[in-house]
Amino acid sequence: MKKGGVEKSEGEKVMLENLTAPLKIGPFELKNRMVLAPMNETMSGQNGEATEQAIAYYAARAKGGCAMVTTGAIMGTRMGSQFVWGRNLHCFHPGHLQGLGMLTKHIHHFGALACAQMSMGFGRQGHSYDETLLAPAPTAGLPYEAALDTQTKGLEVIMAKNERAREFLTGQMTREMSISEIHSEQKEFARSCQFAVTAGFDMIEIHAPHGYLEHEFLSALTNKRTDMYGGEWRNRKRLLNDTMEQLRYACPGVAVGVRISAEEHVEGGLTREEMIDVAKDLEARGADYISLSDGGGYEETSHLVGTVEAAEHIPGAGANFKKALKIPVFIASQHDPIKADADIGAGKFDVSALGRQLFIDPEYPNKVMEGRIGDINRCRRCNMCLMRCLSGITPECPNNPWLGREYAMDEYKIGPRQKHEPILMKGATNAPMPALDRPWWKKEIPVREVHFRTFRGPGPRQ
Repeated sequence: MKKGGVEKSEGEKVMLENLTAPLKIGPFELKNRMVLAPMNETMSGQNGEATEQAIAYYAARAKGGCAMVTTGAIMGTRMGSQFVWGRNLHCFHPGHLQGLGMLTKHIHHFGALACAQMSMGFGRQGHSYDETLLAPAPTAGLPYEAALDTQTKGLEVIMAKNERAREFLTGQMTREMSISEIHSEQKEFARSCQFAVTAGFDMIEIHAPHGYLEHEFLSALTNKRTDMYGGEWRNRKRLLNDTMEQLRYACPGVAVGVRISAEEHVEGGLTREEMIDVAKDLEARGADYISLSDGGGYEETSHLVGTVEAAEHIPGAGANFKKALKIPVFIASQHDPIKADADIGAGKFDVSALGRQLFIDPEYPNKVMEGRIGDINRCRRCNMCLMRCLSGITPECPNNPWLGREYAMDEYKIGPRQKHEPILMKGATNAPMPALDRPWWKKEIPVREVHFRTFRGPGPRQ
């Protein structure tokens, strides 16, 4: 049988040269082209702490062979933490470092790089437990409203049955952020990213896709401002460009990526040409990669939560971005490894970011690396995982009974060092302590030095 340009017979190993090749990202090298995509998997605690289950979940994907494990959106400011998607990790206070440090320690132990997706907030798509609060956004009085028939397959079922899920059809009323407030949030965000690096993350990814705060400033549909952050395209790009510039200054020595939508797919929305333009701006300001999502947000989730059609569309968009950029391009939702390998070879993108596919089969990367393509448990896109998250509980998968229960599995626990030889990774932020057979001062440990700069203000481009 021939599929995707690869000859395959039953039981035969299929070695995919492009998907398994290493790739340099900033100061680091990915061991393959498969990474865990950022998802708001709602496994953190109510106050944003890293729970035992969240740590075990990320450890399982690292052990499964991912080159890089990316967290879901971490709230990088106090204001942003008041408006979350169910439950999100927090990182804006030294008290958050203990749990995040344990999380990165597990990711590194199992051989992956750790990436923190940092967010300034959800903007008009945020939901507060206090419904009297107004959501901070580019524009006042512009909450979102979504219809059931615009939602991804399966979501209308849970929304019809569950009141908590239906809350995501409408947003809270918004208020306009002042210029001084924007500057204050950017300053706090940069400091929070320094906390993330202290906790052991090797990479920072700015969270700016599909309708969240940074995206809202870009889009003329959600940004009706008339000041330096609104109006013409140059002004609407200002917040994201300045945030990138400030983060690059505040966190030298780590890789920095940005996740953005490829386009909005609605009249008057962001076009692919505009998003390529902002990607070039981000590259010029020091971005090490661009990760592509799609769509404008909750009002049409079929692009946000990739369907089969979107899985084919995004690589096509990725090819346009790759032609314009020198840095790597990530795409999501391409679950077929043979197709992903062919698309990488054709120059459509560089890295396959997998979300729901790693919910159902965390060993997907290991199976690809070993040529066991036929053993992969493929995602059916039934979206039960997302339906449970919308209900306020942790995801489950009908075809992976261990999703959400990884904390009960001994294989994802580090344990005593005498029994688990630590993995020393080239360029790791948190190089593990040496084994106990020799004194530490007689061992050479490859540790990357990170020199922090004191971040004092909104940067040179006020």
